[in-house]
Formats: sequence, C-alpha cells, structure tokens
Amino acid sequence: MKTCFKTNRYTMGFANNLVEGLDPRSKIISFLSIILCMVLTPITRLKDFGLYFLLILAIAFIAKITPRQILKRMFFLIPFILFVAIFIPFIKEGNVYWSIKIGYWQLRVTYEGVWTFLNVIIKSGLSIILLVIASSTTTFPDFLQGMEMLRMPRLLVILMSFMYRYIFVLFDEAKRLMRARALRYFGSRYSEQLWIIGYMIGVLFIRTFERARRIYSAMTIRGFTGEIRSIKRFQFSYIDFLFITGIIISLLFIVSGIVYKLEHMKINNAHLWQAL
Repeated sequence: MKTCFKTNRYTMGFANNLVEGLDPRSKIISFLSIILCMVLTPITRLKDFGLYFLLILAIAFIAKITPRQILKRMFFLIPFILFVAIFIPFIKEGNVYWSIKIGYWQLRVTYEGVWTFLNVIIKSGLSIILLVIASSTTTFPDFLQGMEMLRMPRLLVILMSFMYRYIFVLFDEAKRLMRARALRYFGSRYSEQLWIIGYMIGVLFIRTFERARRIYSAMTIRGFTGEIRSIKRFQFSYIDFLFITGIIISLLFIVSGIVYKLEHMKINNAHLWQAL
C-alpha cells in the first residue's frame, strides 16, 4: 500500500532532520500560516511570492528534501491544476490582451484572465511544495494527533483517519474486481461493457458496505470511544518555538512590504525610518 505521507518505519529511531523532529502542532501552525498569507497576498505583488518561494526552499533545505523529490511528487498534481486554470484567460471578462479568430470562433485573452491564471498557478504550486514537505516529514498518525492536540473537532479527525486507512483498501478491492474482469473478458459490444462496469460498481458498493458493518461491530466490541490512542507523546520544545517564531517573523517581513519600502527609499534617497 503506497501512501503520500511519510511511513512509520522511518520514525522508530531519531529524526533524520530538524523538521522531521518537530512537534506536529508546530508544523501545522507554521505551514497553515504560510498558506494563509499566500492566499491573502495580491498576485500583483510578485516579489512577495518570490520571497515565499525562498522561505519554502529554506524549509525544504532544512528538511533535507531534494528538488528531485519535490518535482516527483508535484508531477502528479500539476496537470490537474493546469487543466483547470488553462481556460481562465479565455473565459474571464475584462480588457482584451490578445485575440484570434478561428473560423466562426473568436478567442480573446484578457488582462484580468492572465492575472487570475497566474494567481491560481503560483499559489497552488507553492502550496503543493509546502504539502510535499509536510507529507515527507510527518507521518499521517502524527498529523492526526497534532490536529487533535490543537483541539480540532474529534469527528473530523476520526473521519480523516478512517478515510486515509480504508481508501487504499477500497482501491485494492477495485483492483481485484478489475483483475477478475480481465481474466474473464472475451470481447463484447460497447453497451455490454457499460453494463459490466455498472455491475462492478454495484458489487464494490455492497462489499464496502458489508466491510464497514464488520469494522463497526469489531470496534464496538473492543470498546472504541472515538479517541485515537498513540504510544508517542509530543511536547513543545525550544526548537519548536524557534521554528514558529522564525516563520512568523519571515511572514511579517513579507506581508509588511518592506522590500517595496526599501526600493522606495532607494529611489527617493530617503532615510530608513522614513521608508518604514
């Protein structure tokens, strides 16, 4: 079973890097703060996104994650974002930047559409890189425990736990059905193939429902109360406080627009206190 999160077999000993050894709460707070600041930053402030990128690269360097590992994870997600964003410049209304006529069709690209396209691509790309870093340095049980310690709704944590655990079981069940179909397939018409696919979906739903009943009965017998127990005990250390403090100071530096103020000071030959 393949997962996108770091597997538990790497966490039985000491952490391989600084980010991996952090408390999951500090990583959740820090990464969510970065994503929130990126989302609220206007796309016209491109230099700020360059600073966000450098901040994320610094975290990746501390976590000892190579660019190859990041690109390998991003390779599966970027096409979906491009597929959604590629049509934005053509459907967004605004001032026309470029147009071309193909037969009876008139394609127009607007300035607002281009900025919206860049907004989606840049913010999504940076968020994906941050997600890759988080998933490479944190196991999913640790992530869930961090959410629970941050007083997230317990129902949400339990649903995420079961979804992550049994989505792979569902995929394995679907693969077995597909394998059985391939072994018994001797060729048929297109309409019959649709009927077979519908039958497979129905069988998969029934098996999933029956499995859910068995799991619920087993958990009830064993006295499951909704609390996810773990042998790990996390505690904030001075390294966690330093990490969160460094992230917050960096974000304040970016959000406050000090870069633009320094450029303004250089152009107008003003003093530092006047620019700030």
